[in-house]
Amino acid sequence: MMKKSLAFAMLMLLLTMLSGIAAAEETDPATPTDLTCPHENTKVIIYFYDSPAYSATGSRTHRVYGPASIVTVCQDCGQEIAREEGEAEEYRPHTMKKGVCVLCGYHEQASEPTAAPEDIPGERTLYAGQASDEDMLSLTLTYDDLSALNSAKVNTVLVKGKKGSAAIALNVADMMTQTRKTGGSLYLMLAEQEDKSLFAGLYLVIDSNTREEPDGEGISLRFYQENRADVQVSLVLADSDEPVKTETVWNENGYWSVQYLEEGTYMILR
Repeated sequence: MMKKSLAFAMLMLLLTMLSGIAAAEETDPATPTDLTCPHENTKVIIYFYDSPAYSATGSRTHRVYGPASIVTVCQDCGQEIAREEGEAEEYRPHTMKKGVCVLCGYHEQASEPTAAPEDIPGERTLYAGQASDEDMLSLTLTYDDLSALNSAKVNTVLVKGKKGSAAIALNVADMMTQTRKTGGSLYLMLAEQEDKSLFAGLYLVIDSNTREEPDGEGISLRFYQENRADVQVSLVLADSDEPVKTETVWNENGYWSVQYLEEGTYMILR
């Protein structure tokens, strides 16, 4: 009889313990705080409105810009964290079809770079460095930089990329005047393309939020050629798909000279 009572008591104790554990589990659900994603890994996605502007910047990418929704999204949970509306720009790969980008019009054409001649007296070549985009090169010239070049009796600065088949030519005295007047620095972007065309953009950067287009009178582009084969150069503006014809002038030092108008791709037409 005692053994049965002891066994019954132990059974009741075990049932009580199991019941307590179940109750604890039922009364301790995960709180909203436990389930909230910390959003430690985010990315920005740009949704452009209809018909953004496209401008070729090299053999691999083009620049897309215009009014857009700029959305910050958590990569872990997919939640939209922030959204703002405004002007945006992004560099995206070409969408090629039969050797032509269907978005920006870039033409794929393999060619060997043409060697440019050595600097003539009064000129000096500077080479642009790699920018954030893999195809884009950039260079910044301050008033002090330009003043030093002027003191060294340099009248024209040539800014080139790696291939050297084209260059941005700057009148040193004119650029000194513009940087002194605005208090800014001259910022240049360029991208050499396989067909020897050149993307070029120049700005006077006043501060982190302000930039102005320079007076292009003292800025030209040079396209070096082995012979005087007639060429035409058309400018595809960054905000338009319609090419703008430019006037080309042959120089006996081995290049065609074109006046810089504004940011865009200067394309060689034969």
